[in-house]
Amino acid sequence: MNRCRNCGASEVVELGFVGKLAPFFLKRVFGMRLGFATSPSTLKQLLRRVALVPQAWLERITRPAAFLEMQICSHCSFIQSKLPFEEHAINRLYLDYRSDSYNRERSEYEPTYAAIAAQVGQDPVELENRVAAATKFLTANVALTDDFSILDYGGADGKFIPRIPARKFVFEISNIAPIAGVKRVHSEAEMGTYSLVQLTHVIEHVVEPLKLVQHVAAHVAPGGYLYLETPQELTEAERLELLEGRRVMAVHEHINSYSATAVTRLIEAAGLEFVAIEASAVDVGWGKAVHLRALGRKAA
Repeated sequence: MNRCRNCGASEVVELGFVGKLAPFFLKRVFGMRLGFATSPSTLKQLLRRVALVPQAWLERITRPAAFLEMQICSHCSFIQSKLPFEEHAINRLYLDYRSDSYNRERSEYEPTYAAIAAQVGQDPVELENRVAAATKFLTANVALTDDFSILDYGGADGKFIPRIPARKFVFEISNIAPIAGVKRVHSEAEMGTYSLVQLTHVIEHVVEPLKLVQHVAAHVAPGGYLYLETPQELTEAERLELLEGRRVMAVHEHINSYSATAVTRLIEAAGLEFVAIEASAVDVGWGKAVHLRALGRKAA
């Protein structure tokens, strides 16, 4: 698949089998789990039971894993799977996203997740720090008007909308009720155009980020803004290690890996004028992360 799904360029470089699939991702998306075949032979069954003792000890050092072929775009540095995932397969990952059933099943496959499951996306520290950072970034880079409006596209209850004076809306297909001061848009047909549309912590999850951003940008009013926010999970040094074959990367609920260059090129490929970008470390309560914040503007 020699096309970057982030910027549309054809300058993609093969990284090989460097994408290590998380166990829960493997189960939800592919319906598979790692294991060992049984044998009809009683002797072989006995030998396997004996072998399980040293094998369990060795797995403390190295565990079996499934690996995926990955690519990096030499134009924008975006990292993607060589073969795109099927949309319906990725959708299986999010059927009950962050619900109790999701957290229970993911913790079964990834026991360390249990300790943070209830905090991810809900921790008051994460909420405050993410909203404060977005508010500061947008206040410095956006020309506010008296009739400013914000749409949080796919924003659940809208709690991550920045604290700037505006009419605030959230588009969400689930039945979750929006927070006070935010009006829910129930369908694409109800959407108009908005002074600012935000797409936060979404593009790392989707199969075709450029197509999604182009679609969402259609709801930005002339002269308005598109705000993107996404994690940066690899440093430039780590990206170089991938290119040199000295590193593997995790493929979990984030199927795409972004850098500042990749986000900038995405904005430009979507037909918007690039305005600003920043990367900063964020305390999200249950951990530390580096978040990229970027802004594009539609022609007036």
